[in-house]
Amino acid sequence: MPDAATRAHALAQAVITLNSELELPAVLDALLDSATELTGARYAAINVLDSRGHSMQFHHRGMPEGVGERLGRPPEPIGVLGQIPAEGTIAVHDVAQHPARVGLPAGHPPLTTFLGASLRVRTHVFGQLYLANKDGDFTDEDDRAIRALAAAASVAIDHAQLYDLALTRERWLAAAQRITTHLLTDEDPEEGLQAIIDTALELSSARTAALVLPGVEDAWIMEVTAGDGAHELLGLRLPEDGTGMSVIRSGEGLFAPEPPGASVLEPITSYGPSLYAPLVTQGRTVGLLMLWRARGAQQFDAGDLSVALRFASQAALALSLAELSHVRSVGALLEERTRLADDLHDFVSQELFATAMQIEAMSDEAEPALAERLRGTLEHVKRAQHEVRGVMSSLAGQRSTEPIADRLRRELLLARGSLGFEPSVAADWPDLDAAVVGDPSLADDLVAVTRELISNVARHAGARAVRLELTAGDGRVQVRVEDDGIGPAGATQRHSGTSNLANRAIRRNGTFSIAELTPGAERPGCVAVWNVQAAG
Repeated sequence: MPDAATRAHALAQAVITLNSELELPAVLDALLDSATELTGARYAAINVLDSRGHSMQFHHRGMPEGVGERLGRPPEPIGVLGQIPAEGTIAVHDVAQHPARVGLPAGHPPLTTFLGASLRVRTHVFGQLYLANKDGDFTDEDDRAIRALAAAASVAIDHAQLYDLALTRERWLAAAQRITTHLLTDEDPEEGLQAIIDTALELSSARTAALVLPGVEDAWIMEVTAGDGAHELLGLRLPEDGTGMSVIRSGEGLFAPEPPGASVLEPITSYGPSLYAPLVTQGRTVGLLMLWRARGAQQFDAGDLSVALRFASQAALALSLAELSHVRSVGALLEERTRLADDLHDFVSQELFATAMQIEAMSDEAEPALAERLRGTLEHVKRAQHEVRGVMSSLAGQRSTEPIADRLRRELLLARGSLGFEPSVAADWPDLDAAVVGDPSLADDLVAVTRELISNVARHAGARAVRLELTAGDGRVQVRVEDDGIGPAGATQRHSGTSNLANRAIRRNGTFSIAELTPGAERPGCVAVWNVQAAG
């Protein structure tokens, strides 16, 4: 038996070795090697436990080759293993004679002498270290050495877990950056959404994943899925009283040992550990990432949720940026079409009209032969006029045939950037569509008025909330904007803007007004109303 100084030196070296390792498997291997060397045990094992105390991983030394594979499962912490205390150690002279000798799986090597200790990491038991089959009983010196080694290993395990979490976060962050780049540069949004779900599936070691997005009539649909059984989930609507909808409404993620809640979709009931991470940007939930592992698999923990939420936040921002980029591109295209149509009208069409008038006047005064030639030239000019009008009509038609609801929603999406928040909207979209049928210019005015009113609020009001109401009925169309800012004084300083709004209303037998919403208040707010006659 080595003397006390030698044992102390060996223990010190073991502690140094443990804390020099960064990765968890290496820490556990070093712990097993040091424990057998310090105590002389022929057999050593670490049983890693999940949050419910069930065996999750099994690391061992001294077991004959191939026996571990034949066991099929790690031993559960019952019998003698179940006697290992959360603090301190337990020593047994002969496991075979102990009253609590049950629990070892069939084929496990027989155990004689036994020494067990828990490995605590912060406030919970990470796993159990046990040594067995020493020649002779374990001594008090062995007990003290294992206590010291277990304490040092707990610190090393904690550091290794933190290191692993840092690496995991780095992988998730790198993946989020790749997806952001993909969404902003690729023309196919479907591929970007699939990249989100595929990445989450891989990095979380999940069995199945789904990305839930808002659909029509406040429905939330599993739009993109991946993994085992993904085809069964695609297109499913989340139950209104389910946990998924609760996460969407609260914006707070969760993890659970199995699909949570009383209302669970049938295809999901077969899954095990679950994690739900909402995609939130600017305080608004734009999607939900749902991850599931197989029953009996390692559970998700707070670290998994933390990195998933960070990834979901990046994905939400990427989706919003991609949507805004698309909207701006479409808006720029429509504006360019409008500019081209205006230029054709203001320059080309007017010049052709003037040229036609001059040729017609010249033909009336010219000799018959020359007049005939001029009239032929006049026909060419008139055909050119006709072609130009067709191009102008085509350019304007691309803009005016787009549903008014889509155009106004795009304006509101763009307004979020200038306001810093999303305005509240109340609108009767079908009534608005009906009101502008046959009068594309009314749709243009509605878009322009909405844009100008929201811009006034963003530039001058200092508002924290804006409400937009769009209504149509009884032959009238109305745009009403309320805000809680400094009042109408700031808005009316830009005279050209309010004058333009008033002129648009007058041309349509309507009115425009702007006034304090709450007179006398410190922040009175403002209400602007644009009400005009609809076509027909």
